[in-house]
Amino acid sequence: MEEIKKRTEEDKIFQNEIVVILGGKEYKIKPLVIKKSRKWRATFAKVLGTLPRYTGVTTDTPEKFMGAINAMLVGMPDEIVNLIFQYAPELNREEIENKATDKEMAKAFEQIVEVAFPLAQSLLGAMSKLSP
Repeated sequence: MEEIKKRTEEDKIFQNEIVVILGGKEYKIKPLVIKKSRKWRATFAKVLGTLPRYTGVTTDTPEKFMGAINAMLVGMPDEIVNLIFQYAPELNREEIENKATDKEMAKAFEQIVEVAFPLAQSLLGAMSKLSP
């Protein structure tokens, strides 16, 4: 598989597209503007907020255990795919889901997350500069 080029500072400043490979085909995703990004980040936070449910998987009954495993291994990946298509609704979901691999989707998601949280990264950078 082809290695994706890292985004440069210029790419970030000038809102250059994210280039992802899905189903062996290259797609360009435009970073969201603040208003749309805010809504997407809120949805992302809700999905992320469900993760603690899976850390205390109970084995009280086989049904409870199976439910938790199913949610982790089936539901969570589907939520990630949903987040990708919410961020980039211009992508042809039907075509991509029939051709892309989970690995390609995971890489695309990582690239989207990198672009979606620059202010959080700036805050962490600023905090490190303030500490002695």
